[in-house]
Amino acid sequence: MVEERIEEEQEEKPNLHKRYEWLDQFRGLIIIFLIISVITWPLSGNFPGEAPIGPPLLNHGFQYYDGYPALITIIDIGQQIFMFILGFVGYIAFTSRMKKKGAGAAWKHGIIRVAVLYGLAFIDDGLIGGLLFGDGIPWDEVLWYGTLANLAIGTFAAYLLAYLIPKSADKRLYVCIGILIIHAILYATPLLEHKGLGGVGTIPFPFNSLNHAAIAIAGTCFSQWYKMDSEDPNVGFKKRILPVSSIFIIAFYCFDWIQPAEHHDATTSLAFLAIAASGFLIAVFYGFEKMNFKVPVLSEMGKNMLLLFILAFIFDVAIGLLDRSFLVANPLITMLLVGVLPIVIEAGIALLLARWNIKIKI
Repeated sequence: MVEERIEEEQEEKPNLHKRYEWLDQFRGLIIIFLIISVITWPLSGNFPGEAPIGPPLLNHGFQYYDGYPALITIIDIGQQIFMFILGFVGYIAFTSRMKKKGAGAAWKHGIIRVAVLYGLAFIDDGLIGGLLFGDGIPWDEVLWYGTLANLAIGTFAAYLLAYLIPKSADKRLYVCIGILIIHAILYATPLLEHKGLGGVGTIPFPFNSLNHAAIAIAGTCFSQWYKMDSEDPNVGFKKRILPVSSIFIIAFYCFDWIQPAEHHDATTSLAFLAIAASGFLIAVFYGFEKMNFKVPVLSEMGKNMLLLFILAFIFDVAIGLLDRSFLVANPLITMLLVGVLPIVIEAGIALLLARWNIKIKI
């Protein structure tokens, strides 16, 4: 009966835009990496005195060396790739609503999504992190610092640029590059506070938010390029997505010599790396679909990625309560209990939501 009711509701409310299986696969992979980053967080070690529990490659580099230049791992661009995805899908949702229901409906949807992200930021970073555990983000920084606040700011930037420059993805990319360059110039200013340099500087500045906005805008460009030729997506990949990704990976390499990649402030080199990696991953998963290859469960997890990311913080709290000496003495149990079980539980939740055809759009 539940499934029949859901199917009836779907017939009454048809989707405003097409859903891409390869994109859900891509989203599913990224949410798994984000879940891993959350569950490995409380297991970090303090080099060289205390060894970490679990694979250091799958935790943020600053958890082991919080100095300059920063230590970077593959997880350090997970949040930025997440931002890219929100920009990519946000462009599809926003422009579809604007075309079929008008600018008012598009902005209503967009503002609600941004407001929800900000609400979650206040709850997670302010109330839970600050009041309950004492390690949250200061209240005067909740609006512009922290994962959820940055996602909110980047999402708004994606909607704004899609509204102001709806037809030319190339022009929006110029705006993105301009923001990245401005970030790099300001980052060289010693007066502005650098979160990743031990608090160097005295004037607070939202470096992280600035480049998250640029990354989200880049996501809207790649999204529009994908539909450059409505009949053949290969055109968009050949003419824009892969060339731009290749140029950006070279830009990352060059910038990394000048301003090393750093997670806290999302330096321009890190942003270039995240955008390039996102472009290449899009091509990989699109290629998988063309070869009729699909990784099990990824699609289901990708359809509710933000919800699963939020639920992962429950495991962060629970793992922090476990006895560290027990985890160190029992690596096999630790791998199963901490490394595997949370992902299995999240995958199970995703499968249930998919079975009931529930997509929680936050």
